[in-house]
This record gives sequence, C-alpha cells and structure tokens, in this order.
Amino acid sequence: MNIKQSYSSFKILLSKNRVVKRCVYVFLFFMAIALFAPFIANDKPLVCKYKGQWLFPAFSFKHQMQINDETINYNMGKDWKTLNTDFILFAPCAYSPNTIDADNAPRKSPFDEQVMTLKNGQTTYLPLKYRHWLGTTQNGNDVLSCIIHGTKISLSVGIFSMLIAALLGIVLGASAGYFQNNTLKVGYIQVLFLLLSLFISYFYCFIIRADKLSEAFKESGLWLLYQIIFTFYIFIQNTFILMRLGKWIDEKLNTDNRFHLPIDIVISRVIEILNSIPSLLLIIALSAIAKPSFSLLIIIIGFLSWTSIARLTRAEYLKAKQLDYVTACKSIGMSNYRIMIKHILPNVFPLLLVQLMFGLAGAVLIEASLSFIGVGVPLNVITWGSLLNEARDHFSAWWLVLFPGLCVFSLIYIYNKLASEISKK
Repeated sequence: MNIKQSYSSFKILLSKNRVVKRCVYVFLFFMAIALFAPFIANDKPLVCKYKGQWLFPAFSFKHQMQINDETINYNMGKDWKTLNTDFILFAPCAYSPNTIDADNAPRKSPFDEQVMTLKNGQTTYLPLKYRHWLGTTQNGNDVLSCIIHGTKISLSVGIFSMLIAALLGIVLGASAGYFQNNTLKVGYIQVLFLLLSLFISYFYCFIIRADKLSEAFKESGLWLLYQIIFTFYIFIQNTFILMRLGKWIDEKLNTDNRFHLPIDIVISRVIEILNSIPSLLLIIALSAIAKPSFSLLIIIIGFLSWTSIARLTRAEYLKAKQLDYVTACKSIGMSNYRIMIKHILPNVFPLLLVQLMFGLAGAVLIEASLSFIGVGVPLNVITWGSLLNEARDHFSAWWLVLFPGLCVFSLIYIYNKLASEISKK
C-alpha cells in the first residue's frame, strides 16, 4: 500500500467511522487554537481607537507608539482595560498567560465573585467580557489563557519532537534493514566528514539557533512552524553537502581504504542501550543538567523516541528487501537509495504512521509529566502540566485539575484512537 492508497483508505475510514471523524475534528480544533493562540487569548486589544487614532496592539511588532506627546506602551497589561478609549475590542479571552490579576488572586473559582480596581481606586464587579471563565491560579493568572497557550506548547513539543524521532528512526532503521552489515562500503574520509557534519549541523541548528527557537514559541504557531522547518532544512543540507564532499575526496585520492560499514550491528546495539535506560529518568536528568528551554525539550524527547520507529522500519525493510519488486528494481540497475526512498518507503509508511501516532501521545504525556514535576520547560511558562502541579498543593482548587486534565486526556485519547483505527485498516 503506497501513500496515495493510504490517503484514500483514511478518507473512507473518515467517512464511515464517526469516532474517527470526531477525533479528527477535535484535533483540528486543537490545531486552530495552537496556531491562533496569540489572537484568542491576549491582554492587548485587537483593535483600539485612542484620541482619534486607530491602534492594533495585538498585531503590532512594536512595543510602544507616540500619540500627541503621549507614549502608549503596548505591554501595559490590564491597564488597557481601564484606559479611557473611544473604542476597544479585546480577544475572546482578554488575558495573556503571564498576566497577573492581583484583584482575583489567589485561586478564584469560576463561580466566585470576581472584581477589578479602577484608576480612581474604587473596586467594582468584573465585567463579563473580562471575567476569568475558568478561574485563576495562585498568582492570579487566567486559567483559560494558560490552557489556550498551553495547547500550542503541547502540540508543538509533541509534533516537532516526533519529526526528529521519525527522521532518525526512518533513516537509521531503513539503513540497518536494507544495507545490513555487508552492503554499504564507505571510505574513512567520508565517515570522518559524516561525523563532522553531524556535529556542525547540531551545533548550529540547536545551540546557536536555540534562542530563536525558544522565542518562536512565544510568537504565533506559524512562525514556530517556519523556524522548525528552516532548522531541519539547514541540518539536512549541511549533512548532505559534507558527506558528498567526503566521498569526492575519497574518489580523488583513489584510496583503497574502503570497508563494509556494519551499520546493522551498530544501530541495533545503540537501540538496545537506549531501550535499557528508563526514558523519563534520562529526560529528567538531561533537563536538570542543561538550562530549561523548549528547543532542548524537543531535542531530548525526539532523540529518545526514535528507537521504536527504527526497529519497525528495520523489520519492514528486511522483509521488503526479499520481495520481487525490489529484485526487479535491482535487475534494471536502479540505485539503492532510489529503491529505499521511492519504492520501499511508500509501502511501509502506513505502519510507520501508526507508530508515529502512538509516539505523539507519548510525547504529550512526557511533556505534561515534566511540567508537572517542574523540569524541562522554563519556570516562567505555564503549561497544562504546571497547572496540574499547582493543583497538587491546593486540592480545593478543583478547576486546576479538571480543565487541564481534560485537555491532556483528550489529546492523548485522540492520538491513540486514531492510531488504533488506522492500524485496523
């Protein structure tokens, strides 16, 4: 079954299975929230008319604006709500996740009385458009805003970490299954350049550009997607160029120092070593040593989640290598890499997709677990797991357990349900 056939089967499954259809709709709902989180929950107005001028603070990259000798700071938080404006329109949730509402702290329930302090010092009931519909945290953060922005974090960490795992697992598993131990012949210089390329690509993409990746998490989901794709492009391009350069040098030197690379043994032993170590404990140890950041968390989860994908890919490539269509491709002189990518990969992709869906569920659970114990993500970032962690110390704050817990459960259930239904087909 190739990719087109898999897509057709999925469309048929989607049209006949109501549960799958609902799971897909809920997943698309989560995706929409993640992509447009800054415009759904923000303490900056979407549109504002002040002293005759129209402002768009939520869409502006500027931090301030000059109006008739008065400087308007776009990051003035809840002061926007008491500003004397001609017209103002906020997002559906008029709070950012880090906005502190001291008037409704600590831990206001969704059903508690909520108030706000005006500029003249008077206290009044909080208007409905500014109400904390899912309550507040210990510091007065809006729970609904934290959940909305936490959706972007959970989806981004899960999807991008599994992209790393899929890239590593498919490449290494396919190489181990197809070339095994006596097929791939390489030169010493090419191997040296391969190791050098991996080091340079990793250092530039995930160390030098780590700040840009972390900043992208604070912006819109589309900007984060662009930064991740651009990072992968640089990584793959640098590795490919240096490998080709090493091969060219080997050919120019006419060296006979070429050897069969026992790639199957090496990759299998690495998989066994990583599988023998509890993943969660290793992630906690690595996260505690390094400075917490989203890019580091994605890399750690991705590098520790590729083994199951690699084992499945290796097994499928070992089986496909003995089939007639692969023998026919070899007989007409087709290159190994073309056979692996164009002919075998589309046929094993449906099975890999099921494994990736289960991996996504595991990545979401790992991120929530790390946030729950306070490691992995920066401390100033509120996620679903950190909300659950706060509820652990305050059992009476039921809204800090119910709403984030439902989000974690829903996302993991969707991934597992889609994977199980696709595997049946």
